[in-house]
Amino acid sequence: MDASEHVARGAIVRRARVATWCAVAILGALARVRPGAARAVTFALVGTLGIAHGATDDALLHRIGYRPRGGRLALSSVYGTLAVATFVAARRAPKVAARALFALSWLHFGRGDAAFARACGSRAHLGFESLLRGALPLCIAQTDARSRVVAALAALAALRHAARGDVADALDLGLPAALLLATPKRLGFGVYFGGWHAVRHTALLLERDARGGPLGTRAARYARESVGNVAIALAAGAVAFVASPKISLRAAEPNNEDVFGALILAITVPHQLAVWLFERRAYAA
Repeated sequence: MDASEHVARGAIVRRARVATWCAVAILGALARVRPGAARAVTFALVGTLGIAHGATDDALLHRIGYRPRGGRLALSSVYGTLAVATFVAARRAPKVAARALFALSWLHFGRGDAAFARACGSRAHLGFESLLRGALPLCIAQTDARSRVVAALAALAALRHAARGDVADALDLGLPAALLLATPKRLGFGVYFGGWHAVRHTALLLERDARGGPLGTRAARYARESVGNVAIALAAGAVAFVASPKISLRAAEPNNEDVFGALILAITVPHQLAVWLFERRAYAA
């Protein structure tokens, strides 16, 4: 492929980094003055990029060399079976599922943001700061006293980066911390998930797409690979919700949280496994 058809190394993730800063800053501010508008935009982000950011996991694994007999269909079957098994187990043991979801989400968000920062050329992604990056979105969803401690630690780390001239790393920590403190918890988590995590994960996949091509070609290829699985995921989620006993359509019903938690865990487990295999193969290369 001609060199002119390639995107400069690191260009996609650097653009995405700026885009996530803007998304969190704008939506966080909008939530303070026009919460209804902020919810609508956030819902759109979660419903598109949020759902789609893991929808190419089977194609991703196939592309990096995990090719069982049966190809993508076999990978999709294994992926789906693991998701269903996780959902059933989570419904049988909701308290264990909640703890597992917390731990896996902390690991996933932290590793994901660390990998993205590394792709952008950051040197501040190891050890404590990686844990801090993973803790921030979970604290956005909680907003209790412990969350404020995490936000304070993130703010201090951001100030340290700023003092050293590392503005990008300062914003990576400072903006989610501000979102944690200033935004209603469910809306704040939606902003982080749809406008930060999903954007960065998708950009990292586009950046590392070895098939190359300009950004538009990579994005179109990603959309084609994800649309079928997005439809399947939405349909499966609807079926799981309707089929689960004692579920009320009223959002305040306590049992709803167990079902939603089980659904999220069912998606998280195979997705995190796919991301781990992808990172393992990418770093080995």
